[in-house]
Amino acid sequence: GSSFAAAQACVLSTSTLPLLAASATLAPSTMSALRPVQAAQRQLLGPSAAMAAAARGMFGGGAAGGRFMMPGFWVTPPAVVPSFREGEADKIPLEKFTIDCSPYRPSEKPEKELAERMEEKFKEMGVVRLTNTRLTNVKDMKSYANVVIKEQMKYEGGANPREGIVGNVYEVGAPHDAWLHYHHEMAYNQHSMKNLAFCSVKAPLGKGDTYLSENLSVTEELMQTDLGRKLKDKGVCYIRCLTDREAYKGEGWKEGQPVYNHWQLSFGAETPDEAEAKAAECGLETEWCSDPLKESSSRYLKTKLYTDAFEFCPDVGRNVLFSSIADHNMWFDTWQGVSQVPPEKRPLQMTFGDGSPISLEELRQWVNLYDRGGIRVRWQTGDIIAFCNYRFAHGRPAFELRSWEERQIGVMLGEKFQRVGSRPDAW
Repeated sequence: GSSFAAAQACVLSTSTLPLLAASATLAPSTMSALRPVQAAQRQLLGPSAAMAAAARGMFGGGAAGGRFMMPGFWVTPPAVVPSFREGEADKIPLEKFTIDCSPYRPSEKPEKELAERMEEKFKEMGVVRLTNTRLTNVKDMKSYANVVIKEQMKYEGGANPREGIVGNVYEVGAPHDAWLHYHHEMAYNQHSMKNLAFCSVKAPLGKGDTYLSENLSVTEELMQTDLGRKLKDKGVCYIRCLTDREAYKGEGWKEGQPVYNHWQLSFGAETPDEAEAKAAECGLETEWCSDPLKESSSRYLKTKLYTDAFEFCPDVGRNVLFSSIADHNMWFDTWQGVSQVPPEKRPLQMTFGDGSPISLEELRQWVNLYDRGGIRVRWQTGDIIAFCNYRFAHGRPAFELRSWEERQIGVMLGEKFQRVGSRPDAW
């Protein structure tokens, strides 16, 4: 993009710039010594220097303003580029749903006053965030989140290859150097969850932020567009293709394979019959096919669901958007290994409910609407956020980790519900 070209020009013309980016390669003690010099250079050189430093090692198709790191393996621009938030202002100020836990003593369970504040905030806003908890044990974090996430479901029939951390707390199950477009959890099944929570087990400084999108305003804006009316009239069709673990010797995207998820892991099944039965419980049609990337494998499971693009939310008494491009093949534009697979052979496909394609312009419009509802949530270890799956979508940009950095977010899935779609009297 033009912003990247400007940044490249700045790199070529600014001889002092390497000091600005030195933190990428130097030891922490050396970085501390350089910080005053870097700050002085930023003052002298202005915003262009900061952009150029950020551009170092980046792919040039980034979001407006060059805000997000672009991993080096990206060799072509993604067709749809999210910004995750429009401008620098959150749709809802973070402090409106944040509780500072500094006054409370960290323990295995939250104090009564804190628990009451959490329930009150969650009821009012549909989201509550705890910070400065000083918690380090994920079991304790789960105990705090259970104040509002009172019932939990197992992750069965899910798309991501999630692994458990502790009982009913799962890994994110996605590479950090891929964009995770805004989405509502498990919208591609006939059942989903009412709410969910994230617990920050390990948090690198200044990266790996989560974003929420306030869905009531997104839905209102969408329904003023032709895209909104098409989604209302036609619904959507989700197609997921799951590989056979045995054909790939148990390997997946973490080992560099062009794999999203194996059906054994997605459904917690060991035989095709078990997988079919669990898929049926999720309301999915099933078909066994040949793997387009490994034709010797005939245990390639294709599932399909025709469903409403909206869902009635009981807490607000109205229909809300409950679909996004996260279930389109563009989900993989930035997944290492899978991004090189032709779009028509990727594990996720998505159309309108009548089978007609969703145009590139419609996909961009859809993403932009979610971006307009964006709220940035920065992490520190021990932070917890619980939110309504109807009222908020969630996602995050790609980020890169240094060898000494770790990010681990525990995912808690809330109460299961059967999807009913939209109600004609709730628009």
